[in-house]
This record gives sequence, structure tokens and C-alpha cells, in this order.
Amino acid sequence: MKNSNLVISDRRFLRSPFFDCYHHENVLYGVYNNRLYPLSCGYDDQEHYKHLRKYCCLYDVPETPLRITGKDKKKFLEKIFTRNIDKIKIGRAVYAFACNHDGGILMDGVLMHPNEDEFIYVQANGDFINWASANIGNLNVKIEDFNSWVLQIQGPTSLNVLSKITDINLEEFTYYSCSKVKILNKDFYISRSGWTGEKGFELYSDGDNFLGEDLWNYLLEAGKEEKLIASDIASMHIRRIEAGILDYGTDFDQRFNPFDLGLQKFIDFDKSDFIGKEALAKKHESSIKIRGIKCSSEKPIVEDELQSLDGKVIGSVTAGAWSPFLETGIAIVQLSCDLGNVSEGKLKTSTGIHDVKICNLPFHDKEKNIPSG
Repeated sequence: MKNSNLVISDRRFLRSPFFDCYHHENVLYGVYNNRLYPLSCGYDDQEHYKHLRKYCCLYDVPETPLRITGKDKKKFLEKIFTRNIDKIKIGRAVYAFACNHDGGILMDGVLMHPNEDEFIYVQANGDFINWASANIGNLNVKIEDFNSWVLQIQGPTSLNVLSKITDINLEEFTYYSCSKVKILNKDFYISRSGWTGEKGFELYSDGDNFLGEDLWNYLLEAGKEEKLIASDIASMHIRRIEAGILDYGTDFDQRFNPFDLGLQKFIDFDKSDFIGKEALAKKHESSIKIRGIKCSSEKPIVEDELQSLDGKVIGSVTAGAWSPFLETGIAIVQLSCDLGNVSEGKLKTSTGIHDVKICNLPFHDKEKNIPSG
């Protein structure tokens, strides 16, 4: 079934503090962790994509930060995440995922260690907090949704904006650094990360005791010389596909283990134990089940059918876009079989059958030289 748009009540969904900064009757919203976020504000997504690649854009995003405190916080995090928590120094962040007992990826996100007293986990879409709370046991730890709201500023000139709104030393604030700062006399967390494959940073409020419109306007004014503009997920979506950044719940879910996604480097088997370790230790490395395709004659869309050259269904599109940089249609696909060395296929769309090239992700900048600078 193709994606469709429905008009529904927003009564049960949360509006961000920045809602009134971009809302009009034609904004198309998505729902993520029970939060509304702007999928499309009516901007030209190709033009905003080009602006993102050349300057920088401001995004209201629906990630949900969770705070982990207590004297057993490290023991708890060692238990639920595959990463070695002792290796995460203060002021650093890492990409981290939690697995279920069968080794399937339950949740992914950014785990920050901004200070000695707390960790912050910025989770993707899903009910992670209840699962995590159920695994606390007798440990002295607290995990809480502290009503933090998230903005991203992404693009080549974004770090110049960061230097104008904080006293952070950019030479020391390297890729995946994190810190706690004051902006407009309010506390915020910052991490040098993002969802675009560009230079950038994420800004997380410490609670909701701030004025969203004031912060939004302050950032745009501070970023004027860097040509900062407000954008929406549409331009970010193109760039994240190019960068091979997977979206939990869209591109993969608990049916996939880290080996299926080529993410085994984020498993620290040398630590004592974690949920899913026994199951993962028995997994054999297999072919990647999430790949990319290029289609020069069509923009792929969700659920377009990937076929082998002889017409056999071998997968489907989970996210697609037209890439101005690559000058072709691109997509992330879930595979239903082992392709081996197959590099060509067919894409069945509403307009017909199209030739595609099957490739590994990301589509470019495999070493992440762009966001790391």
C-alpha cells in the first residue's frame, strides 16, 4: 500500500514549542513519538536541498531525548546497549542501539555523556522507555522523558552559527562531541551530529521552560550571515538517503539484527554482557539486507517493487528521492533474498518498469569526511 495523507485530529499529539513559527493550513505533518513534525511546509525541496548543501538549514525534528541518572547508570546502559559505555568519555556522544533477546535491533539513537551526573539518549520512534524501565531490575537508576525538544542546524556554514550562539571552541568540538550550554539564559544540550550527512549540530532543550518562538527567531537572526533558513524534512530526507542514514521503523525494525545492516562494528563483544549478546554471538555474518538503488529514469517512492532481471521480486523501496547531486533517482531498499554479486535489477513503479543499479550505502562520502570536517 502506497503512502497516503489523511486529515485527522491532532488532539492526542504534541505540538513542539516551534509549531507557530512555520504552521499554516497547508503544512503536511507526520507523527513521531506522539509528536507532530513538519514533513512539508510547501518549500521547493530541491532548492532547499541545494541550500542545505551550500549553506545551512534549521529543522524542527521529533527525536525524543531521555535522561539516565543514578549511581548504577553505567551498569544499566551496559546492560541495554551493545556499546562499551566505559569508553564514552565526558563530552562525547556515540551512535548506539539496543537489541532484544533474539538480537533484533529494538531502538537506535545518539547516546551522549555531557557530564559526570547524566547520560542523554536521543531515541528514534517507538516505545523504548517502557522496555528500558522494565530492565532496570534492582539497579539504582532512573530513566525519564524530561520533555526536551530538538532542533537541528545542518549544512557547511552551520558551525559558524554554533560559534555565534555559544562559547564552544570549534577546534575542540569535533564530530560527535557534546556539551551543555546556555542560550538565552536557558540550559541546552548540543551534539555535533545530525540526520543529513552534512556538517551540523543538534540542539536539545533541558525541559520545556523556554519560549520556542524566541529561540527560533534568535537562531535565524544569529545565522543571517551564514544564510541560515528554516526548512522542513523534505530537504533533509533527500540528503539522508544520499548519506545512507537509516530511519528506524521506516528502513528497518526488530526483524533485522546488526549484521543484516552492516552495523556489527557497533557491537562490543568484549564487554561482559548485554541483552541480545548470546543471540548475536551465534549469528553468522551474511549479506546486507538493506541496500541502495539508482534509477536514472524515475524517482523511486515507498513500496516500489525491486525485481531481478528475470522479473522475480527481490525487495521493495523504503525511502526514495531524486538526488540533484547524483542527478538520478535514489532509494533505500529492503531485500527479501541474498543478491550475492548482483548489481542490476528492475524497479516496478506506477509508470512502468525501470532499469536500476543496485549498490551499497551510502551513495557517496563513505568515510563521512563531510560531517566530520
